[in-house]
Amino acid sequence: MARIKIKLMATLAERVGRKEIEVEASDWREALMKLREEHDSLNEVFSPNGEPAPSYMIFIDGVDYRLYEGGTPKEIVILPTIHGGSNNVDIELIEWSTIDEGVEEIVAKVESSGFKPDVIVGILRGGVIPARLVADRLGVNDITVMEVKLYKGTGIRGERPYLRQPPVLSLTDKRVLIVDDISDSGLTLQLAVEAVNLFMPKEVRTASIYIKPWTEFVPDYYAFTTRNWIVFPWERGEYARGE
Repeated sequence: MARIKIKLMATLAERVGRKEIEVEASDWREALMKLREEHDSLNEVFSPNGEPAPSYMIFIDGVDYRLYEGGTPKEIVILPTIHGGSNNVDIELIEWSTIDEGVEEIVAKVESSGFKPDVIVGILRGGVIPARLVADRLGVNDITVMEVKLYKGTGIRGERPYLRQPPVLSLTDKRVLIVDDISDSGLTLQLAVEAVNLFMPKEVRTASIYIKPWTEFVPDYYAFTTRNWIVFPWERGEYARGE
C-alpha cells in the first residue's frame, strides 16, 4: 500500500471542490475504486473496476493507462477528453481567416525559435490541411502524412497504438515538425512523436492550431487555447451529418 496522488482536471475538480486527492492503494485501479466510493459525483467518470468512461482519460505517472506497465504509481491524472467534461458545450465554427491567423502565429513561433524543419508530417485527418499551410509559409517542400490508431490485440488487456499509415518519406537524420489541428487529451500527438522517433530523426517538434487547457501533451508551437467544441472549415460536412 502507498499514498497515491490523484489530480482532477477541468470540471472534475469543481465537482469535488479539490484539484488533488490522496488515497492509499496498491495499484491504480484500487486507487480509483476508492476515489469513486468516496465521491459520488465522480460515478459517471469511471466504472466500479476503475475503467474510465469514453469521455474521460486517465494518465498514470504521465502514461496513458492503456499503456501502463503496472506497479504502484505515484500520480494519477483524470481529465475530460471531449467538451471539457461538461454537457453545456459551446460549439465554435471556425472560419478560414482564423485558421490563417493561427498558421501565421505558429510559423512566427517556429521561426523565432530557430527551428528549421526538413520534413513536415500532418496527422490524418485533421492535421493534413494545417500541415500543408504551415509548410507553404515555411517554404518546406517535403510533406508527408501519418495515421495513428489504437487496437486491442489478442490476449492483451486494453488498447495499444499502431501505425495505420506510416510516413512515406525518409525521416532519418531529418528535423521533423508534426502538425495536427488540435491537442485535446494529447494522446494522438504523444503517440505520433513516439512513432516518428522510431525512424531515427535528428529532431522532432510538434505544432497544433488549438489546444485544450486540460491537454496532457502541450505541443512546442500552438496558436489558441479553447474549451469549446471546435468545428474546422474542412469538417463542416461531417459535423452537419452528426459524425
